[in-house]
Amino acid sequence: MPFTPIRRSTTSSIVIRFHNSATDLLANCQSDLKARERDANIILPFALKAKHGESSSSSTSSAPHNPKFLPQITTSFSSDSESSDDEAVPALTSPTKVDQFWLSAWTSRGRQPAKLDMVLSCTNGPIGKYPVFLYSNVPDEDLTSVLVIPRIDALVARLRSLVTSKRVFSVFGPVPLTQPFVHAWSSSTGATPVIDPYYAAKHTFCTRESLTSAPISPLSVSHSLRLAEPSDLVGAASLCHGFASGSEPFVLSVEDSIKEANLYISQRQMYVYKIEDAIASIVCVTRSSANVSAITKVYTNPHFRGQKCAEKLVRYVCQVLLGEMGKREVVLFVAHDNKAAEKVYDRVGFQGLWGKPRPEGVNDWVEIGFEEAEVGHW
Repeated sequence: MPFTPIRRSTTSSIVIRFHNSATDLLANCQSDLKARERDANIILPFALKAKHGESSSSSTSSAPHNPKFLPQITTSFSSDSESSDDEAVPALTSPTKVDQFWLSAWTSRGRQPAKLDMVLSCTNGPIGKYPVFLYSNVPDEDLTSVLVIPRIDALVARLRSLVTSKRVFSVFGPVPLTQPFVHAWSSSTGATPVIDPYYAAKHTFCTRESLTSAPISPLSVSHSLRLAEPSDLVGAASLCHGFASGSEPFVLSVEDSIKEANLYISQRQMYVYKIEDAIASIVCVTRSSANVSAITKVYTNPHFRGQKCAEKLVRYVCQVLLGEMGKREVVLFVAHDNKAAEKVYDRVGFQGLWGKPRPEGVNDWVEIGFEEAEVGHW
């Protein structure tokens, strides 16, 4: 009789690891995050900054950094069928009081090293709590529902054991991750998603090669581009307030606008376009790691619009970051419905905008809010 080989299914597991410090997260995930530094910008820079601020007496100092010893949830499934086993998810416990933390989702196959698939962050900012952020360590073309849904379901199960539904006021991440998260979180907690997304945008980037030269005339004597200084605080705070007023629900009081502007200035993260004594535009740069920085706020005083102030300042900031500061890429988000801003960024050299082909790294992100939650700020 002819010999018929028996096909053995390969059992795989989705492993969810809990990290109660940036030190612990980076001990396990830093190499993966650095390998995709541009795409991991929503997670890596904050974690690096948080690690720097963690004292040696943190609770993780006695916790082993070997991933196999980390607190985790394991969901087993067959890699042949790629179907998850819902019964493998442990029963939920009452939410535990945790200030800020990260969850990572891994695929484990036998004796092979576990592979990082996703990271979820639930962290705090200087003015308010941040949304839940989602990062995919998997290329866009591989983000199928078969891969995404069981991992998001497992992340949601773990998240629900750590926080109440009021903490998750919104979630922000790539569309293929965010939409399944909203469905899973709503089904698990009964939370109601806000009908219209808080933010729907393209994630794009600019490099030294793509950065364009200024096609406009030199600045006049009364105009200047520079880092913001303490003397700029009042004008800068006014523009921070103006930016936030158009970013519902993340509006700022006058006091918080001053606090935010002061933080930007003291940390050398704000650039200004000044016309005589007035600040015409601001550009804020945060989420910086070794090779990548993010432009996270661009706003022009309504009295100075139509003079290409934002374009001049964004280009100047990119020149500083990619030149003097040695960054390889500058990233930003541009809202789908903000065609004026998209045109500006396209002229500066950001990729995949204004109807042009999208290279790898330009993709769609969305922030979806939840009703009756305690809104933070970012």
